[in-house]
Amino acid sequence: MEFSPLTIGGIVFGLLFLMIATGIPIAFALATVGIISLAFFAGGMQALVAPILYNTVNSFTLTAIPFFVFAGELILKSGLSERLYHGVSRWTSIIPGGLVQSNIAACSIFAAVSGSSVATAATIGTVAIGHQIEMGYDRKVVTGSLAAGGTLGILIPPSVLMIVYGAFQQVSVPELFIAGVIPGVLLAGLFMATIAVTSLARPQMFPEREKLSWGYFPRAFMAIKDIWPMGIFILVIMGSIYGGLMTPTEAAAVACVVALAASAILRKLNLRVLWESSLSTLRTTSFILFILVGANTISNALSMVKFPAALMEVLLGLGVGPYIIWAGVCLIYLILGCFMDGFSAMLITLPVVFPLVTAGLGFDPVWFGILLTILIEAGMITPPVGINVFVIHGIAGGKLQDIFAGMVPFLVCMLVAIVLLTAFPWLVTWLPSTMAKGG
Repeated sequence: MEFSPLTIGGIVFGLLFLMIATGIPIAFALATVGIISLAFFAGGMQALVAPILYNTVNSFTLTAIPFFVFAGELILKSGLSERLYHGVSRWTSIIPGGLVQSNIAACSIFAAVSGSSVATAATIGTVAIGHQIEMGYDRKVVTGSLAAGGTLGILIPPSVLMIVYGAFQQVSVPELFIAGVIPGVLLAGLFMATIAVTSLARPQMFPEREKLSWGYFPRAFMAIKDIWPMGIFILVIMGSIYGGLMTPTEAAAVACVVALAASAILRKLNLRVLWESSLSTLRTTSFILFILVGANTISNALSMVKFPAALMEVLLGLGVGPYIIWAGVCLIYLILGCFMDGFSAMLITLPVVFPLVTAGLGFDPVWFGILLTILIEAGMITPPVGINVFVIHGIAGGKLQDIFAGMVPFLVCMLVAIVLLTAFPWLVTWLPSTMAKGG
Protein backbone atom coordinates (compact mmCIF):
# COMPACT_ATOMS: atom_id res chain seq x y z
CA MET A 1 0.00 0.00 0.00
CA GLU A 2 1.36 3.42 -1.01
CA PHE A 3 1.03 6.26 1.51
CA SER A 4 1.22 9.97 0.81
CA PRO A 5 4.07 11.95 2.46
CA LEU A 6 1.60 13.65 4.82
CA THR A 7 0.14 10.33 5.89
CA ILE A 8 3.60 8.92 6.51
CA GLY A 9 4.51 11.99 8.56
CA GLY A 10 1.37 11.56 10.64
CA ILE A 11 2.19 7.89 11.27
CA VAL A 12 5.79 8.69 12.18
CA PHE A 13 4.94 11.43 14.68
CA GLY A 14 2.04 9.43 16.08
CA LEU A 15 4.31 6.46 16.71
CA LEU A 16 6.97 8.73 18.19
CA PHE A 17 4.67 10.40 20.70
CA LEU A 18 3.14 7.04 21.58
CA MET A 19 6.59 5.66 22.44
CA ILE A 20 7.48 8.76 24.46
CA ALA A 21 4.18 8.47 26.36
CA THR A 22 5.06 4.91 27.38
CA GLY A 23 8.16 6.20 29.17
CA ILE A 24 10.81 5.14 26.65
CA PRO A 25 13.75 7.62 26.77
CA ILE A 26 13.35 10.21 24.02
CA ALA A 27 16.71 9.44 22.41
CA PHE A 28 15.83 5.77 21.95
CA ALA A 29 12.29 6.60 20.83
CA LEU A 30 13.66 8.91 18.14
CA ALA A 31 16.21 6.36 16.90
CA THR A 32 13.71 3.48 16.91
CA VAL A 33 11.06 5.39 14.97
CA GLY A 34 13.72 6.65 12.57
CA ILE A 35 14.97 3.15 11.82
CA ILE A 36 11.42 1.83 11.39
CA SER A 37 10.63 4.71 9.04
CA LEU A 38 13.74 4.09 6.96
CA ALA A 39 12.87 0.40 6.72
CA PHE A 40 9.16 0.63 5.90
CA PHE A 41 8.59 4.07 4.34
CA ALA A 42 11.92 5.06 2.78
CA GLY A 43 12.47 2.07 0.52
CA GLY A 44 14.31 -0.12 3.02
CA MET A 45 17.11 2.40 3.54
CA GLN A 46 17.93 1.16 7.07
CA ALA A 47 21.46 0.49 5.84
CA LEU A 48 21.96 4.26 6.09
CA VAL A 49 21.66 4.13 9.89
CA ALA A 50 25.37 3.51 10.46
CA PRO A 51 26.51 6.45 8.26
CA ILE A 52 23.86 8.67 9.88
CA LEU A 53 25.11 7.78 13.37
CA TYR A 54 28.74 8.38 12.44
CA ASN A 55 28.18 11.63 10.54
CA THR A 56 26.04 13.06 13.36
CA VAL A 57 28.76 12.86 15.99
CA ASN A 58 31.71 13.37 13.62
CA SER A 59 31.39 17.14 13.94
CA PHE A 60 34.04 19.65 14.94
CA THR A 61 31.27 22.06 15.96
CA LEU A 62 29.85 19.64 18.53
CA THR A 63 33.20 19.32 20.30
CA ALA A 64 32.49 22.73 21.81
CA ILE A 65 29.76 21.19 23.98
CA PRO A 66 31.94 19.21 26.45
CA PHE A 67 34.37 22.13 26.70
CA PHE A 68 31.68 24.66 27.60
CA VAL A 69 29.97 22.23 29.98
CA PHE A 70 33.28 21.46 31.69
CA ALA A 71 34.10 25.16 32.11
CA GLY A 72 30.67 25.78 33.62
CA GLU A 73 31.03 22.82 35.97
CA LEU A 74 34.42 24.07 37.16
CA ILE A 75 32.92 27.46 37.94
CA LEU A 76 30.06 25.82 39.82
CA LYS A 77 32.18 23.34 41.80
CA SER A 78 34.98 25.77 42.66
CA GLY A 79 32.75 28.38 44.33
CA LEU A 80 33.24 31.09 41.72
CA SER A 81 29.47 31.35 41.27
CA GLU A 82 28.97 32.23 44.94
CA ARG A 83 31.53 35.02 44.64
CA LEU A 84 29.71 36.24 41.53
CA TYR A 85 26.38 36.48 43.36
CA HIS A 86 27.79 38.38 46.32
CA GLY A 87 29.69 40.74 44.03
CA VAL A 88 26.65 41.51 41.89
CA SER A 89 24.50 41.96 45.03
CA ARG A 90 26.65 44.92 46.03
CA TRP A 91 25.92 46.58 42.70
CA THR A 92 22.15 46.02 42.67
CA SER A 93 21.41 46.78 46.33
CA ILE A 94 20.34 50.38 45.65
CA ILE A 95 18.01 49.90 42.66
CA PRO A 96 14.27 49.12 42.95
CA GLY A 97 13.92 45.42 43.66
CA GLY A 98 17.21 45.27 45.57
CA LEU A 99 18.73 41.82 45.81
CA VAL A 100 16.11 40.24 43.52
CA GLN A 101 17.69 42.27 40.73
CA SER A 102 20.94 40.47 41.48
CA ASN A 103 19.23 37.20 40.54
CA ILE A 104 18.81 38.39 36.95
CA ALA A 105 22.20 40.10 36.79
CA ALA A 106 24.05 37.09 38.22
CA CYS A 107 22.13 34.67 35.97
CA SER A 108 22.99 36.82 32.94
CA ILE A 109 26.70 36.82 33.75
CA PHE A 110 26.81 33.13 34.66
CA ALA A 111 24.89 32.34 31.45
CA ALA A 112 27.73 33.95 29.52
CA VAL A 113 30.07 31.18 30.68
CA SER A 114 27.86 28.11 31.22
CA GLY A 115 25.52 27.66 28.22
CA SER A 116 22.93 25.79 30.31
CA SER A 117 19.64 27.08 31.73
CA VAL A 118 19.31 24.36 34.36
CA ALA A 119 22.88 24.91 35.57
CA THR A 120 22.33 28.67 35.70
CA ALA A 121 19.09 28.39 37.71
CA ALA A 122 20.54 25.81 40.09
CA THR A 123 23.83 27.61 40.62
CA ILE A 124 22.47 31.07 41.40
CA GLY A 125 19.40 29.67 43.16
CA THR A 126 21.48 27.66 45.61
CA VAL A 127 23.30 30.80 46.70
CA ALA A 128 20.45 33.32 46.59
CA ILE A 129 17.19 31.76 47.77
CA GLY A 130 17.86 31.21 51.47
CA HIS A 131 19.63 34.55 51.85
CA GLN A 132 16.89 36.60 50.19
CA ILE A 133 13.93 34.90 51.89
CA GLU A 134 15.69 35.35 55.23
CA MET A 135 15.99 39.08 54.52
CA GLY A 136 12.24 39.39 53.95
CA TYR A 137 11.85 39.16 50.16
CA ASP A 138 8.61 37.53 49.00
CA ARG A 139 9.11 33.86 48.14
CA LYS A 140 7.14 34.11 44.86
CA VAL A 141 9.26 36.98 43.58
CA VAL A 142 12.54 35.34 44.56
CA THR A 143 11.81 31.90 43.12
CA GLY A 144 10.01 33.20 40.01
CA SER A 145 12.89 35.53 39.14
CA LEU A 146 15.43 32.72 39.52
CA ALA A 147 13.42 30.25 37.42
CA ALA A 148 13.09 32.86 34.67
CA GLY A 149 16.61 34.24 35.05
CA GLY A 150 18.00 30.73 34.66
CA THR A 151 16.49 30.48 31.18
CA LEU A 152 18.98 33.12 30.02
CA GLY A 153 21.55 30.32 30.13
CA ILE A 154 20.58 29.13 26.64
CA LEU A 155 20.06 32.61 25.13
CA ILE A 156 23.08 34.58 26.26
CA PRO A 157 26.06 32.96 24.52
CA PRO A 158 27.71 30.55 24.76
CA SER A 159 24.66 28.31 24.44
CA VAL A 160 24.72 24.53 24.18
CA LEU A 161 21.32 24.65 22.51
CA MET A 162 22.61 27.03 19.82
CA ILE A 163 25.56 24.72 19.15
CA VAL A 164 23.19 21.80 18.61
CA TYR A 165 20.83 23.88 16.46
CA GLY A 166 23.72 25.13 14.34
CA ALA A 167 25.23 21.69 13.88
CA PHE A 168 21.86 20.06 13.18
CA GLN A 169 20.76 22.61 10.56
CA GLN A 170 24.16 23.73 9.22
CA VAL A 171 23.78 27.29 10.56
CA SER A 172 26.83 29.32 11.63
CA VAL A 173 27.34 28.86 15.38
CA PRO A 174 29.53 31.99 15.71
CA GLU A 175 26.74 34.06 14.14
CA LEU A 176 24.18 32.45 16.44
CA PHE A 177 26.32 33.28 19.48
CA ILE A 178 26.76 36.91 18.48
CA ALA A 179 23.10 37.18 17.46
CA GLY A 180 22.05 36.15 20.97
CA VAL A 181 23.77 39.10 22.65
CA ILE A 182 21.21 41.88 21.99
CA PRO A 183 18.12 39.65 22.57
CA GLY A 184 19.77 38.34 25.76
CA VAL A 185 20.39 41.85 27.06
CA LEU A 186 16.88 42.89 25.96
CA LEU A 187 15.23 40.01 27.81
CA ALA A 188 17.35 40.51 30.94
CA GLY A 189 16.40 44.20 30.82
CA LEU A 190 12.69 43.33 30.57
CA PHE A 191 13.06 40.99 33.55
CA MET A 192 14.79 43.67 35.64
CA ALA A 193 12.24 46.32 34.64
CA THR A 194 9.45 43.96 35.71
CA ILE A 195 11.08 43.48 39.11
CA ALA A 196 11.54 47.23 39.52
CA VAL A 197 7.89 47.96 38.65
CA THR A 198 6.72 45.20 40.99
CA SER A 199 8.81 46.57 43.86
CA LEU A 200 7.34 50.06 43.37
CA ALA A 201 3.77 48.83 42.95
CA ARG A 202 3.88 46.25 45.79
CA PRO A 203 6.57 47.41 48.24
CA GLN A 204 5.28 44.99 50.92
CA MET A 205 6.90 42.16 48.94
CA PHE A 206 10.37 43.68 49.33
CA PRO A 207 12.36 44.85 52.36
CA GLU A 208 13.58 48.43 52.34
CA ARG A 209 16.48 48.71 49.93
CA GLU A 210 19.83 50.32 50.62
CA LYS A 211 19.94 54.09 50.21
CA LEU A 212 22.53 55.59 47.89
CA SER A 213 25.39 56.99 49.97
CA TRP A 214 29.09 57.63 49.64
CA GLY A 215 29.74 54.27 51.27
CA TYR A 216 28.09 52.49 48.34
CA PHE A 217 30.83 53.40 45.87
CA PRO A 218 33.83 51.78 47.60
CA ARG A 219 31.75 48.64 48.25
CA ALA A 220 30.71 48.52 44.59
CA PHE A 221 34.32 48.98 43.51
CA MET A 222 35.53 46.20 45.83
CA ALA A 223 32.93 43.88 44.28
CA ILE A 224 35.08 43.76 41.15
CA LYS A 225 37.40 41.26 42.87
CA ASP A 226 34.49 38.80 43.03
CA ILE A 227 33.37 39.32 39.43
CA TRP A 228 36.62 39.60 37.49
CA PRO A 229 36.92 35.87 36.66
CA MET A 230 33.58 36.02 34.85
CA GLY A 231 34.71 39.13 32.99
CA ILE A 232 37.75 37.24 31.74
CA PHE A 233 35.54 34.38 30.55
CA ILE A 234 33.23 36.69 28.64
CA LEU A 235 36.14 38.52 27.05
CA VAL A 236 37.83 35.28 25.99
CA ILE A 237 34.70 33.64 24.60
CA MET A 238 32.77 36.47 23.01
CA GLY A 239 35.68 38.74 22.13
CA SER A 240 37.59 36.02 20.31
CA ILE A 241 34.52 34.77 18.41
CA TYR A 242 33.32 38.26 17.47
CA GLY A 243 36.81 39.25 16.36
CA GLY A 244 37.17 36.13 14.23
CA LEU A 245 40.18 34.99 16.22
CA MET A 246 38.71 31.65 17.29
CA THR A 247 35.94 29.26 16.42
CA PRO A 248 33.43 28.47 19.22
CA THR A 249 35.24 25.16 19.81
CA GLU A 250 38.61 26.87 20.17
CA ALA A 251 37.12 29.55 22.42
CA ALA A 252 35.51 26.83 24.56
CA ALA A 253 38.84 25.02 24.96
CA VAL A 254 40.55 28.24 26.02
CA ALA A 255 37.66 28.92 28.43
CA CYS A 256 38.42 25.58 30.12
CA VAL A 257 42.02 26.67 30.60
CA VAL A 258 40.88 30.00 32.04
CA ALA A 259 38.45 28.17 34.36
CA LEU A 260 41.24 25.89 35.59
CA ALA A 261 43.59 28.85 36.09
CA ALA A 262 40.99 30.95 37.94
CA SER A 263 40.08 28.03 40.21
CA ALA A 264 43.76 27.41 40.95
CA ILE A 265 44.46 31.10 41.67
CA LEU A 266 41.52 31.20 44.08
CA ARG A 267 42.76 27.92 45.67
CA LYS A 268 39.59 26.04 44.84
CA LEU A 269 41.06 23.49 42.42
CA ASN A 270 41.53 19.94 43.66
CA LEU A 271 41.07 16.34 42.49
CA ARG A 272 37.49 16.18 43.80
CA VAL A 273 36.48 19.26 41.79
CA LEU A 274 38.15 17.86 38.66
CA TRP A 275 36.49 14.44 39.07
CA GLU A 276 32.98 15.80 39.71
CA SER A 277 33.26 18.33 36.88
CA SER A 278 34.46 15.66 34.44
CA LEU A 279 31.71 13.24 35.43
CA SER A 280 28.97 15.86 35.04
CA THR A 281 30.40 16.84 31.66
CA LEU A 282 30.35 13.23 30.51
CA ARG A 283 26.72 12.77 31.57
CA THR A 284 25.51 16.00 29.94
CA THR A 285 27.40 15.50 26.69
CA SER A 286 26.26 11.87 26.36
CA PHE A 287 22.63 12.88 26.92
CA ILE A 288 22.83 15.55 24.21
CA LEU A 289 24.58 13.35 21.65
CA PHE A 290 22.19 10.42 22.15
CA ILE A 291 19.19 12.66 21.47
CA LEU A 292 20.96 14.30 18.52
CA VAL A 293 21.73 10.92 16.92
CA GLY A 294 18.11 9.80 17.29
CA ALA A 295 16.77 13.08 15.94
CA ASN A 296 19.08 12.94 12.92
CA THR A 297 17.88 9.41 12.13
CA ILE A 298 14.22 10.44 12.07
CA SER A 299 15.11 13.66 10.21
CA ASN A 300 16.70 11.68 7.38
CA ALA A 301 13.69 9.38 7.18
CA LEU A 302 11.23 12.29 6.95
CA SER A 303 13.36 14.00 4.29
CA MET A 304 13.46 10.83 2.17
CA VAL A 305 9.68 10.53 2.12
CA LYS A 306 9.44 14.28 1.33
CA PHE A 307 7.20 15.04 4.30
CA PRO A 308 8.61 18.56 5.03
CA ALA A 309 8.11 19.63 1.39
CA ALA A 310 4.54 18.27 1.32
CA LEU A 311 3.61 20.01 4.57
CA MET A 312 5.15 23.26 3.39
CA GLU A 313 3.13 23.10 0.18
CA VAL A 314 -0.11 22.63 2.13
CA LEU A 315 0.54 25.46 4.59
CA LEU A 316 1.72 27.94 1.99
CA GLY A 317 -1.32 27.04 -0.11
CA LEU A 318 -3.67 28.23 2.62
CA GLY A 319 -3.27 31.79 1.37
CA VAL A 320 -2.52 33.31 4.79
CA GLY A 321 0.36 35.69 5.47
CA PRO A 322 3.75 34.44 6.68
CA TYR A 323 3.32 36.05 10.09
CA ILE A 324 0.09 34.13 10.69
CA ILE A 325 1.93 30.87 10.01
CA TRP A 326 4.81 32.08 12.20
CA ALA A 327 2.34 32.79 15.03
CA GLY A 328 1.07 29.23 14.65
CA VAL A 329 4.64 27.89 14.88
CA CYS A 330 5.20 29.92 18.08
CA LEU A 331 1.97 28.54 19.55
CA ILE A 332 3.03 24.96 18.76
CA TYR A 333 6.34 25.41 20.61
CA LEU A 334 4.62 27.02 23.60
CA ILE A 335 2.23 24.06 23.79
CA LEU A 336 5.03 21.49 23.36
CA GLY A 337 6.95 23.24 26.14
CA CYS A 338 4.14 22.36 28.53
CA PHE A 339 4.67 18.64 27.99
CA MET A 340 8.33 17.94 27.13
CA ASP A 341 11.74 19.48 27.63
CA GLY A 342 12.62 22.11 25.06
CA PHE A 343 15.77 20.41 23.81
CA SER A 344 13.80 17.33 22.75
CA ALA A 345 10.95 19.43 21.34
CA MET A 346 13.43 21.34 19.18
CA LEU A 347 15.08 18.27 17.69
CA ILE A 348 11.78 16.49 17.09
CA THR A 349 10.25 19.42 15.20
CA LEU A 350 13.22 20.98 13.37
CA PRO A 351 13.17 18.57 10.41
CA VAL A 352 9.72 19.94 9.55
CA VAL A 353 9.69 23.46 10.98
CA PHE A 354 13.12 24.65 9.83
CA PRO A 355 12.47 24.33 6.06
CA LEU A 356 8.99 25.78 6.55
CA VAL A 357 10.23 28.89 8.37
CA THR A 358 13.41 29.51 6.35
CA ALA A 359 12.71 28.25 2.81
CA GLY A 360 8.92 28.57 2.94
CA LEU A 361 8.40 31.82 4.84
CA GLY A 362 11.77 33.33 3.94
CA PHE A 363 12.95 34.08 7.48
CA ASP A 364 16.65 34.23 8.31
CA PRO A 365 17.92 30.94 9.85
CA VAL A 366 20.00 32.78 12.45
CA TRP A 367 16.98 34.90 13.42
CA PHE A 368 14.85 31.76 13.67
CA GLY A 369 17.46 30.10 15.89
CA ILE A 370 17.31 32.97 18.38
CA LEU A 371 13.49 33.14 18.41
CA LEU A 372 13.33 29.36 18.79
CA THR A 373 15.66 29.62 21.78
CA ILE A 374 13.33 32.12 23.48
CA LEU A 375 10.32 29.88 22.77
CA ILE A 376 12.17 26.96 24.36
CA GLU A 377 13.06 29.22 27.30
CA ALA A 378 9.35 29.87 27.81
CA GLY A 379 8.70 26.14 27.89
CA MET A 380 11.24 25.77 30.69
CA ILE A 381 9.03 27.74 33.12
CA THR A 382 5.51 26.76 32.00
CA PRO A 383 3.48 24.09 33.79
CA PRO A 384 3.29 21.20 34.12
CA VAL A 385 6.82 20.33 32.89
CA GLY A 386 8.71 23.56 33.57
CA ILE A 387 12.10 22.05 34.34
CA ASN A 388 13.59 25.27 35.77
CA VAL A 389 10.62 25.59 38.12
CA PHE A 390 11.25 22.08 39.46
CA VAL A 391 14.95 22.85 39.88
CA ILE A 392 14.16 25.94 41.95
CA HIS A 393 11.48 24.05 43.88
CA GLY A 394 14.03 21.41 44.78
CA ILE A 395 16.22 24.13 46.30
CA ALA A 396 13.57 26.36 47.89
CA GLY A 397 10.86 23.87 48.88
CA GLY A 398 7.43 25.31 49.63
CA LYS A 399 4.48 25.21 47.25
CA LEU A 400 5.17 24.51 43.60
CA GLN A 401 2.26 26.73 42.52
CA ASP A 402 3.92 29.71 44.22
CA ILE A 403 6.90 29.41 41.89
CA PHE A 404 4.64 29.08 38.85
CA ALA A 405 2.71 32.15 40.01
CA GLY A 406 5.95 34.08 40.49
CA MET A 407 7.18 33.35 36.97
CA VAL A 408 4.03 34.61 35.17
CA PRO A 409 5.26 38.23 34.73
CA PHE A 410 8.53 36.90 33.31
CA LEU A 411 6.70 34.65 30.85
CA VAL A 412 4.88 37.76 29.64
CA CYS A 413 8.30 39.41 29.17
CA MET A 414 9.36 36.51 26.93
CA LEU A 415 6.23 36.89 24.79
CA VAL A 416 6.89 40.63 24.52
CA ALA A 417 10.49 39.89 23.45
CA ILE A 418 9.23 37.51 20.74
CA VAL A 419 6.88 40.18 19.40
CA LEU A 420 9.63 42.83 19.43
CA LEU A 421 12.17 40.61 17.69
CA THR A 422 9.60 39.59 15.09
CA ALA A 423 8.69 43.22 14.43
CA PHE A 424 12.35 44.37 14.45
CA PRO A 425 14.44 41.42 13.17
CA TRP A 426 17.50 43.66 12.86
CA LEU A 427 17.84 43.41 16.65
CA VAL A 428 18.98 39.85 15.97
CA THR A 429 20.71 40.12 12.61
CA TRP A 430 22.61 43.42 12.90
CA LEU A 431 25.39 42.38 15.28
CA PRO A 432 26.35 39.19 13.36
CA SER A 433 26.60 41.30 10.19
CA THR A 434 29.36 43.38 11.81
CA MET A 435 31.52 40.53 13.12
CA ALA A 436 34.81 39.40 11.60
CA LYS A 437 34.50 36.22 9.56
CA GLY A 438 37.81 34.64 10.47
CA GLY A 439 38.48 31.92 13.03
